[in-house]
Amino acid sequence: MISDLSLRVKASFVLLWLLLSLAILLAALFLTEESRQQQFEAATLHIKKTLEERLLICETAIYGFAELSAANHGSEQTRLRQFAQNIGTRYPYIYLMGFQPRINLAQRDNFEAATSFHGQRPFFIKDYSGPAQSNWRGAQFWRPAPARPYYIPLVDLLPARADIRSELAGLDIANDQILGRTVQQAIRSGEIEVTPPYALQAGEHGFGYLKAVYAGGAAPESVAERQDSVVGIIMLGIRAETLLAVEGDTNRQLSLRLLPNNLQSAQGNIGDPGGPGRAAYAPSNGSWLRQLLFPSRQIQLSIERDYFPYRLEVMRASDVPHVPLPLYGLALGSGAFISALLLLIAASQNNERLQSEHYHETLHRERQQALVTLESIDDAVLVLDCDYRVEYLNPKAALLLGVAAQQAAGKLLANIWNVRFELAREATPDPVAACRQLLDRVVLPENAYLLRPDGHGAYIEGTVSPLLSQDGTLRSIVITFRDMAPLRQRMAEALERSEQRLKQHQAELARVARINTLGEMTSGIAHEINQPLSAIVSYNEACLSMLEDDEPDRILLKTALFSSVKQAQRAGHIVKKLREFVASKQAELTAVDVNQAVLNVITLIESELRDHDVTVNTDLASSLPRVQADTIQVEQVVMNLCKNAMEALMEVPGERRLFIYSEPRGGRIRVGVRDNGPGMSVDTLQKIFQPFFSSKSQGMGLGLTISHTIIENMGGVLSAGNLDTGGAEFYFELPMIKPQGEPEGASV
Repeated sequence: MISDLSLRVKASFVLLWLLLSLAILLAALFLTEESRQQQFEAATLHIKKTLEERLLICETAIYGFAELSAANHGSEQTRLRQFAQNIGTRYPYIYLMGFQPRINLAQRDNFEAATSFHGQRPFFIKDYSGPAQSNWRGAQFWRPAPARPYYIPLVDLLPARADIRSELAGLDIANDQILGRTVQQAIRSGEIEVTPPYALQAGEHGFGYLKAVYAGGAAPESVAERQDSVVGIIMLGIRAETLLAVEGDTNRQLSLRLLPNNLQSAQGNIGDPGGPGRAAYAPSNGSWLRQLLFPSRQIQLSIERDYFPYRLEVMRASDVPHVPLPLYGLALGSGAFISALLLLIAASQNNERLQSEHYHETLHRERQQALVTLESIDDAVLVLDCDYRVEYLNPKAALLLGVAAQQAAGKLLANIWNVRFELAREATPDPVAACRQLLDRVVLPENAYLLRPDGHGAYIEGTVSPLLSQDGTLRSIVITFRDMAPLRQRMAEALERSEQRLKQHQAELARVARINTLGEMTSGIAHEINQPLSAIVSYNEACLSMLEDDEPDRILLKTALFSSVKQAQRAGHIVKKLREFVASKQAELTAVDVNQAVLNVITLIESELRDHDVTVNTDLASSLPRVQADTIQVEQVVMNLCKNAMEALMEVPGERRLFIYSEPRGGRIRVGVRDNGPGMSVDTLQKIFQPFFSSKSQGMGLGLTISHTIIENMGGVLSAGNLDTGGAEFYFELPMIKPQGEPEGASV
């Protein structure tokens, strides 16, 4: 049986044996690599846990030192030094711990003299101006610190070496180029802050923990109070290389470094070659194939400390895992066994193929007869197997489906048969699936629509019939269908034309709506200008009436003319503001007395109040701070609110009262207008500031909208509500101007 196989087939199986052996060997290597990866992940988690434990120790140490420092403040520091010495001995990655006091400028001379006396050597507060990574070495870079409001000099540097203490003593860490920013952040936050990395002696690198100590113990609420009450900084120095050193054979092959959590942060990497931290493990580079099959591994993990600005990165270099020698023999033997088994299977299949060729020839003749018949009819015929794969389709079916017969053979029905059931009111079952389930003929629904790949389609009708074997089981599915497109196509085109006309009509309606909106906006602008123009007409008519008197009241005449001029100026200012609004210009904000603005409005509408029989009461708070606003716009808002209130009072019989008040509210000034009118409904309150909404039959619905926009543009808010005693209230709040010298965070 095997001898019947050709030489080419036998050679192919020899090659297969070699490939299988190689594949088994590679699988073993990959399994080994997977095990190493699991060990690498376990080691990484262990390193992360160890690092977090060490950081917790540092955190505990600095809090313990803070409590001990507070308990011994002002007394001898023996216990503090002993605490720092014990911490440095027990935890070698902590090389420095101490309390660095805040020294005000007035205390500097006495502090330097006292420190020099106690230390028996000259001492002065100084700055370092050398390179950031030069570990504060080089006498030429040290300079006495200039006059500043306060200093935080290094004076307590235990358990650091004596030479380090003497060289760094007096460094003003509050203004140092490396530590200064972190010191200020620690003072503002009241929490532990971590410094950027810096260079130490002997090529080492480190970073520090900083925590502010305040007078009274606890950190004050505001930042300004913390700046004033800070009495010093507790500094804890950490050796980066020692902190990242973890024992173990596996860990020695790993590269560790700490990366900033924020890519935009000024913090540097800890662990980069040439930077602070543990030096990276970097074995020699291998071939590209080894790099491809066994690439280097890298894991980054977050450190579960909110204040710690770094994340841990652990790397393992690329190398080939060790494979035992017996594994090579196992791979060759397994490959030979599988190849021999496949060779026997191939020989058996070859024998079966020779026996079936005779039957295939007979079936081919019968098939050709059937094909000629199917290709001659005008209906489309599609034959599927039980898995819905295309076994055959005649030329008519290929034409309607829009596919080539050769390309469609063997494809799933769903890839070429895209039939939809248009305008179906209920879910239409799949006729092919129904035929398979029922093993009976199924007629395609009347609304069946066939969509071709080119985007065109046609309505079809036809049937789906099962082809059964002798034992009654399903063998094939035959779909016959024909094109019903001509009539339905004309109907579809008519429908499409109707839709186009509808869209055109909708576009015309939208254009008319835009024109109407423009008209409403023009009416709204006229409404704003009409207020001062109406006042001008009233004042001028009053002047004409007084001029007809024999002895006109010159003072009253002058007052009316002055009010008329002011209203004309107001109209011009409104036009100017409208032009600025269209040009998207900002209003010119100045210091405004809101009480004066209210009184100006009352003067302007005094005649209207009398005509409408409205009584005005005011309660304006005295000595109010000024607000940053535009005087005319504030008066315009107050006038709009007053006129809206007067119009609401027209519906009220009896006494009509208007109440205007001003008062401070936190850091803002509130101005409100109340009336004893009917109030507003819930629906009106929800829509009161929407453009073009008005509860009045002749209203434009723009006055309150414009007022709302004006107040918001000046940084304020405009609100409305109903009073418990009846009537409505409108009020706005504007931020007050803070007095000179007031702290940033203070509020009135």
